[in-house]
Amino acid sequence: MERICLDFETTLDFLRGDHATVEKLTYYANREEICISSITLFNLLEAVSKRDVVISFANNVKVLQFDRKAAVIASNISAELKERSADPPIESIIIAAVCMANDAYLFTKKPANFAGIRGLKKV
Repeated sequence: MERICLDFETTLDFLRGDHATVEKLTYYANREEICISSITLFNLLEAVSKRDVVISFANNVKVLQFDRKAAVIASNISAELKERSADPPIESIIIAAVCMANDAYLFTKKPANFAGIRGLKKV
């Protein structure tokens, strides 16, 4: 079973009931393990007024941590991108590193935020 890690925008669309996102996640949920990063969880708790909805959602998916392994990967990604003069948002680097550390595919609505990050698997 593969892991599918949702970014903030995708998770937010799901929580809002966006039909296309709900449909796609339903497809994946029947076949794969749905995850979010701890960074995404923090952003959701900050952005969504109904915290109980976010907590309920987080209790039903795996929350991948930004740990030591992910920190090393993030540092390597950052160094590589600096060599190539690429500059994605630091949050994108961290989320990509969490996905890579946990062998998860990233499901994002904003692939441009992760452009140039080598080794990141995306849905």
